[in-house]
Amino acid sequence: MLDQGLRSGLFLSGLRRTGKSTFLRQDLIPALENAGALVVYVDLWSDVSADPSTLIHAALRSALKELQSASGTVLSRLKRIKSLDVGGAGFTFGFEIADLGTANSVTIAQVAQEVIGQAKTDLVFIVDEVQHMLTSDAGIALMQAFKAARDAVNLTPDTPGHFIFIGTGSHRAQVVGMTVQGKNAFEGATSVDYPTLGEDYVEYVLQTLHQEGVKVIPSQPVASHAFGLLGRRPEELVRALRTLQKYQPQEADLYLPVIAATLKEAAADIEIKKIEELGDLACAVFGRVANAEVEASGLFSASALGAYSSMPHGCREAGRLLLPRGLWCPTCCRWPGLSCP
Repeated sequence: MLDQGLRSGLFLSGLRRTGKSTFLRQDLIPALENAGALVVYVDLWSDVSADPSTLIHAALRSALKELQSASGTVLSRLKRIKSLDVGGAGFTFGFEIADLGTANSVTIAQVAQEVIGQAKTDLVFIVDEVQHMLTSDAGIALMQAFKAARDAVNLTPDTPGHFIFIGTGSHRAQVVGMTVQGKNAFEGATSVDYPTLGEDYVEYVLQTLHQEGVKVIPSQPVASHAFGLLGRRPEELVRALRTLQKYQPQEADLYLPVIAATLKEAAADIEIKKIEELGDLACAVFGRVANAEVEASGLFSASALGAYSSMPHGCREAGRLLLPRGLWCPTCCRWPGLSCP
C-alpha cells in the first residue's frame, strides 16, 4: 500500500558528481534485481550527441535480446529468484525487437505488458539525466509513451507485475518540473532531492586510508568540513586528500581546508566562466542572486534593471560569495599564498 505512490514514477534530482549514477549502478539496480525485478538502465549522458529516444530504444532492444537468450544472466537470475519456468528457451515476443523505435513498431505499453506477462515480475525502467528527454520532440513523445505503459500495466487488475519509471537528473528545476507541470507526462509523480553522502562516508574514507597505511590523514571534523566545502562530491574529497600527502602528518588539519577551498574556487571559476560567456546581463543577474541575503526575487523588475546598470564588477565580484567570507584576497579575489599574485 505504501509503495503505490511510487508506481506513478520516481524522480531524483541532485548536483552533479554527488554519487547519483554510482548509487543507481552499485546499490539500487542490484537491490531491485535481487528482489526479482527486471531493470532497464540508460544514461543519456553516455552520448550527448544522440537523440535521447535513440539511446533509450537501444537499451530496451538490448534488454529484450537478453531475455530471448536461454543462457542469459537476466533469465538465469529470474529462474533462480522467481522460480520462473520458461522451459529450455528464452522469452518469445509477438513483435520484432529490431523494429522498436520505428514507425511500424509496437508501443512501449505493449512491450511492457508482454515482458511483465511472461516474467511475472516488476519491470523498472531507469533513465539517468532524464531532463535530456525534454531536448527533443522524440524524447518528449517517449515520456508520454512511458506514461501510457505505466497506466496500461499498473491499472490492470491482478497484474503479475508493475511498471516503474525512475528518472534522475542534475538539473533540479527541470527534473522537478517534469512532475509538477500539467503539460508533462508524469505530473503528480514522486520527486525528491537525492540525499548526499554524510559523516559516515567521511569516516569510511579515513578508516580506509588508515588501513592502507597512508601517513597524512586529517581528523574527522576537519575532513567533514572539507567534504561539505567541496559540495559533498566524493571524487573531490579524494582529490583533496591526495594533494594533502605532500605535507607532513602534523600539518593535515592545517592544510586540508586550504586545499578544499582552492579546489572549490577552481570549480567556481569554471561555472562563472560559463555565465560570463552569456554576456553582461547574465553576469549582472548572477551578481544580484549571489549578493541577496535571502532568496532573490524580482530579477527583471524595474528596480532590478536599474541596479544591473550600476554593477561595476559583474561575475567575478559576485563569484567571491561562493567562497567562505573573509578568506580571499580583497585585491584579486583569490586565496593568499596559493594563487594570489
